[in-house]
Amino acid sequence: MPTQEVEDQEDIFEEAEEGKSDLLQLELHKEEKETKPPAPLSRVILIFTLVTIVSIGLAFGISAIIRALIPDSFQDYFEWVSILLMMFGGLAIISGGIAGFWGGQRNIPIRLVSPSDASVVGKGLLICGYIIEECLDGEIELTIYRKKDMEVIFESIIPVQGSGIFYTELDNDFSEEEKTTHLVVEAWMVSTKAKKIKFAIREIKLENMNVISEGMKIGKIHFFSRIYQDFDDKAKIIFDPKRKEKGVIENVTSGDGKTTNIFFPSKSSGEKYVPFSIERVEKMRTNALYFDIKRSRRVAFSLVFFLMGLAFFIFPLINAFALG
Repeated sequence: MPTQEVEDQEDIFEEAEEGKSDLLQLELHKEEKETKPPAPLSRVILIFTLVTIVSIGLAFGISAIIRALIPDSFQDYFEWVSILLMMFGGLAIISGGIAGFWGGQRNIPIRLVSPSDASVVGKGLLICGYIIEECLDGEIELTIYRKKDMEVIFESIIPVQGSGIFYTELDNDFSEEEKTTHLVVEAWMVSTKAKKIKFAIREIKLENMNVISEGMKIGKIHFFSRIYQDFDDKAKIIFDPKRKEKGVIENVTSGDGKTTNIFFPSKSSGEKYVPFSIERVEKMRTNALYFDIKRSRRVAFSLVFFLMGLAFFIFPLINAFALG
């Protein structure tokens, strides 16, 4: 089961104050915007290389113009080149710092399609979501429990499809529920991409984790153990045993009271229910995946900007040592 459960909004703010800025969380978007595929890194590096070469050429060209306009300047031609290159280098390093920290919250690798909290559902309920990271064994652990007493009434292992979608239809699984019941649907996975290091952990606790390396063992304590990180997502529902689902889903209700068609936001959202679409969920997953790839490249962009800055400082350093 998940290592930690966020019970309410206060818990979320408390964890944010503790500095856990990379905790994977995701709110349901009111509208799925089209996201273009990220450009290949080779093309990005080529663009940065061309920008560096053009900037160096500009430094030499502008320096020549300055010397022609101000022949009595205290700085000679190469000193002006060095000054401009150091300015470009400083801008590149500052840009690298911004690129390294900008990007916002990571998207959670699990997402349940739940347009509104506490949606009323019935028999034939379709549980559907997607992952944007490869999960261990390609499986999602689905758990449904009563909100009142936390009693688990349904557990299942759902395979993740090739498209990154997981779904299952629950028809007679809640036959014992005789009246309307508040339930919590929870999907849990272990990501093979997200890893973390435990400074110190007892051996008995480590045995229940998905361990990459046990680290250094002293007595019954392991230091610097590396493990795969697990993630979960939850949605609250109200189960009505008299209701039968017909392949539709409720519209999203925004803060101003208006409703939005989650799958087809450009269409009219006046109706209370819209047809459910696995294909649209696959598109939502693709958009989220593209966005997360772009966000995760912030470290690479920061490194490229830093290398650009170093390249701009090479000539000024050579010129300084030559003059010295």
